Amino acid sequence: MSDEDVLVSFEPSAVRSQRRVAFVVASAAYGLYRLTSKIKVDNAEILPPRTPRMPAVQGTGAIVAAYHASHLDPILVGLALWRNGHLPHFLAKSSLFSGALGAVLRGLGQIPVLRSSTQAGDSLEYAKEALAKGECVVIYPEGTLTKDKELWPQHFKSGTARLALETGAPIIPVAHWGLQEIFPQGSKVPKFRPLRHTSVVRFGEPIDYQDLWPHREQKRSMTVLTHRLTNTIAAMVGELSDREPPERFHNEEVGE
Repeated sequence: MSDEDVLVSFEPSAVRSQRRVAFVVASAAYGLYRLTSKIKVDNAEILPPRTPRMPAVQGTGAIVAAYHASHLDPILVGLALWRNGHLPHFLAKSSLFSGALGAVLRGLGQIPVLRSSTQAGDSLEYAKEALAKGECVVIYPEGTLTKDKELWPQHFKSGTARLALETGAPIIPVAHWGLQEIFPQGSKVPKFRPLRHTSVVRFGEPIDYQDLWPHREQKRSMTVLTHRLTNTIAAMVGELSDREPPERFHNEEVGE
C-alpha cells in the first residue's frame, strides 16, 4: 500500500466512528496492559477544554508532546488520554499503515507521517485539521525512542514547535516513569507484574510561548520553542524519577 493511499479525516462523522473503534481497542489494550502494570495519571485536569488557546486562533485542540522511552508508552499515553475523554491522534510512520495494524490505525484516526513522497507535507496538514476540529494530536518530538542509557530525552526535532507556531495550539508536555521496570531498554518482552507495579503518566502545564508568537515566522522562534520543550520534559522526567536533570537541560534558552 502506497503513502498516497493513506488518508485520514476529522469530520464529525469520521471522529464518531473513530471513537467507536477506540472504545473496543482501548478496552482490550487496558486489559492487556494491566497484566504488566497499574496506571496512575497526574494533572489530567490540564487537558482541554480547560487549556486556553493562543489569542485570535480558531479551534480548541491541543498538541500533546510526549516523552518516548519505551515501546509501551504509546499505549500508556493513549490510555491516559482516552480515560480522560480524549481520543489521541498519534503521528505514526506511514510504514505502519498496512495490513491488519494499518486498518486499526486508520480506524482510530491516527496520522501517517509521510516521508519521501509527493505528500510529505500532508502529515502536518492532517495534524492542523485535527487541531482545528478540537482534537488532541500526540507527537513524539524525538521521533524515535531515546537511546540515552539514563533514559533522559535526546535531540528533539522541530516539528512540534513548527506545528504550534503555525496553528497557535497549546503544547501540553507529557512525561512518564515506571515502564523501564517492566520493559527494560533493549528487552523484547515485557515483564508481567499485575497489581505490583504502577506506571505514572504526568501532564504538564502548557508550554508558554506567548513571547515567541509575534516572531512566529522566524526560524529562531522554532529553535527556542523546541529547546524550551526539551528542557520542560527533561525536568518532568527528573521529578518522576527523583533525579536532577543533566546540566544540558538547565539553560533557559538556546545559546545561553
